[in-house]
Amino acid sequence: MNRYAGLDFAGLPVRQLVPSAPPSHEGFRPVRPEFATYWKKGRIFRECAAGIAACWYFEVDQKLVAYITLLADRLSVESALLETEGVRYWTFPAVKIGLLAADQRAKGAGKALVRWAFQHVITELCPRLGIRFVTVDALYDPDSGYDVAPYYERFGFIHAAPDGQPRPGEFFRTMFFDVKPLLDGLLEQPE
Repeated sequence: MNRYAGLDFAGLPVRQLVPSAPPSHEGFRPVRPEFATYWKKGRIFRECAAGIAACWYFEVDQKLVAYITLLADRLSVESALLETEGVRYWTFPAVKIGLLAADQRAKGAGKALVRWAFQHVITELCPRLGIRFVTVDALYDPDSGYDVAPYYERFGFIHAAPDGQPRPGEFFRTMFFDVKPLLDGLLEQPE
């Protein structure tokens, strides 16, 4: 039986990781096993303790279901992306989704965390900092056929490289999402 069947992850509280009191990773089975290892071997906790990332997660019965890490980033592009707005920069402030992992039985948990991250960025971070984009380095392994870019495309992320291909030697493709339309929509809502 699927222990997460019927759960609405969008309705669960998103908790920020406190490295001294993490939920158990017992039974955590993401599609990519290394994402369980990052938790089990302490990579996530070390990054949070070092101040280079922050982590939020879902838990059920004090057991890890899914997690997302966010960190500061910059988007570098090959064309003047915001030229129509009178901005002729080639790099822009961004927040990166560093890691996103969900138990493969927890359908919708990853989607709920990405949507939560957008909301967190536009309501908590954008009012305090200049942030225009959310970025992600979408894993791409042509040898195994693993390509997470289509997952992020469903949210509206687009490839930073015009050809959508990784640079030589890289196993990811940088993608970005423009948060300004979401922020503008939030600001236009009546109070």
